[in-house]
Amino acid sequence: MPQRNVNLDQAKSLLSQAGQSGGFSTELVAIQSQEVPQYAQIVVEAAKQIGVNIKLSVEDGTTYYGDAVYGKSPWLDSIMSLVDYGHRGVPNVFLSAPLMSDGTWNAAHFKNPQYDGLVKQYIAAVDLQSQRSYAKQIQTLLLDETPIIFAYFYNYLSATRAGLSGLRATAMGQTWTDQVSVA
Repeated sequence: MPQRNVNLDQAKSLLSQAGQSGGFSTELVAIQSQEVPQYAQIVVEAAKQIGVNIKLSVEDGTTYYGDAVYGKSPWLDSIMSLVDYGHRGVPNVFLSAPLMSDGTWNAAHFKNPQYDGLVKQYIAAVDLQSQRSYAKQIQTLLLDETPIIFAYFYNYLSATRAGLSGLRATAMGQTWTDQVSVA
């Protein structure tokens, strides 16, 4: 999937087309977790380049998530929010919870029936070729609409002691010991 290049002139032109040639102000609510506040500051500084003034509010997890339901959560109710997602065993979680019209993590309030249908087809697909076809359509739609940005994923490392082999660890924190042996 081709990615966008930084094009400040195009961004300013798009703002002008949207009736915001003088820029605008908004708020970004971020969670106080790991490097998220520093990443949020990068977003704030980048937006200034096109005349968008972002007030940054960094909140502890309890405040940020609130009750984790619409109407009681800065995470879900803010104009813009920035959160870190942990790893998941299947992409279905990232495709459905934050992006489907009825998604429980849909902080972007993204509602697109075409997207919803593609995700349902992707999840129901039983062969890799079909999944790839739906995944490409999903990627194209999301690149065009950009309701959410997954900027990066954490590297996950696990360590063992010398002589230990067969330990399998997942990025979700699971450890499989069924094939472990010690030399």
